[in-house]
Amino acid sequence: RMTEKNYAKQRGAILENLDGMRVEVDAEKRINLVSYELFGEIDMDWSWNLSDSLRLNLNIETAIGGLYGESEHAVYGRMAPIAKLHLGDSPVTIVLSSGPSFYSKDTFDDYDIGGHFQFTTSVGLNWSFDDAWAASYRFQHTSNANLTEPNPGLDMHTVSIAYTF
Repeated sequence: RMTEKNYAKQRGAILENLDGMRVEVDAEKRINLVSYELFGEIDMDWSWNLSDSLRLNLNIETAIGGLYGESEHAVYGRMAPIAKLHLGDSPVTIVLSSGPSFYSKDTFDDYDIGGHFQFTTSVGLNWSFDDAWAASYRFQHTSNANLTEPNPGLDMHTVSIAYTF
């Protein structure tokens, strides 16, 4: 089975595996928010074999999207390191990402997310159908890390579909 990284290198790709679209919904239902984003990964060519059956890849994930709710909308962007733990030949990988994000608007009706500058952290599972297609689920938390008040945080369930170009 060809790995994601080998497939991307063979094709001369800068973006490894995940170029796709993600949909996010508010996990706590404090407010009715939905997000849509386009994302990609920059292959940093950093990989470590932790054991015979575990491999860790570290790349950079980029995203641009829109957050909609309560008759309001905002555009956002983020860039963050993403760690992917590959479990042997399994098509499932564990993913973890954390880094800064910027929102064009920080208030949705009476709900203030606490400023334009935020930090977004997510953890989840990625399932590669083959060498080109993948789907994933992540739990994502966004907050301003108590840099300003208020700091209610925003928890989202995210699902995505991706294709390697």
